[in-house]
Amino acid sequence: MKPLAGSNKQGERYVRPDAVAAEIEAVLEWPLPKAFALAAAGKLRPQTLVYLMRNCMPNRPTAQYDALIVAFFSRLQRAGAPMTRDMSNLDRERVDDLVKDKALKLIETDRLDIFEMSFKLGAERLYLTAKAAVRLRTNTEVSREDLIEPGSDLTGEEAADSLSLAKGGSMSLAEAKAMLNQIYELLTEKERLAIFYVHQAGLTEKEAGEQMGCTDRNVRYLIKSASRKARASEESAPRQRRGKE
Repeated sequence: MKPLAGSNKQGERYVRPDAVAAEIEAVLEWPLPKAFALAAAGKLRPQTLVYLMRNCMPNRPTAQYDALIVAFFSRLQRAGAPMTRDMSNLDRERVDDLVKDKALKLIETDRLDIFEMSFKLGAERLYLTAKAAVRLRTNTEVSREDLIEPGSDLTGEEAADSLSLAKGGSMSLAEAKAMLNQIYELLTEKERLAIFYVHQAGLTEKEAGEQMGCTDRNVRYLIKSASRKARASEESAPRQRRGKE
């Protein structure tokens, strides 16, 4: 049985719990069709299912292996369901879609180590990040009519994201509207998440780092980077107006 290659941010390598390792060792003694069938039916631990997905992939597509993939996503959604109960049906669907996209990338790049150590922890990380990304775009949706000009390519959610960076109220609404497209395009997804967790969700930088899978120092850097971009965009606006006069 191959050891896990992934590690946490302290550099400690992931390790399967003893019960999981024992179950995997037992399953490896069975014929693969039997192992696949039991895992797909939910008779084995989810970590064992992930191990079979990663290490027993057939050379050509088979119905038995496809059933494993379906079971993985089903168990992933069930694990994340308690975290989205407070969301609307639409936002819940958005979160599920983001999680599925990220999980597919992890499968394609063979980066599911954390799911073999703790399926619950792996699911929580995906869902927390996806949930934050969705709320980042929708938590101020009610004021979108005041944030965007008619015919603008920017959505209300995107406008709210950008305006959340401009603190202090020193900018008029007209000036803010002129800056919206510039600011939003400049921010990375991680910068938006850092802003959401710290300035909108009220988490500390350390707590935000735990949700994002990085250090508090990295969160601080992301927030400073986003602020620099916002200031640069604000400072360039008067110069651009003078250039047109």
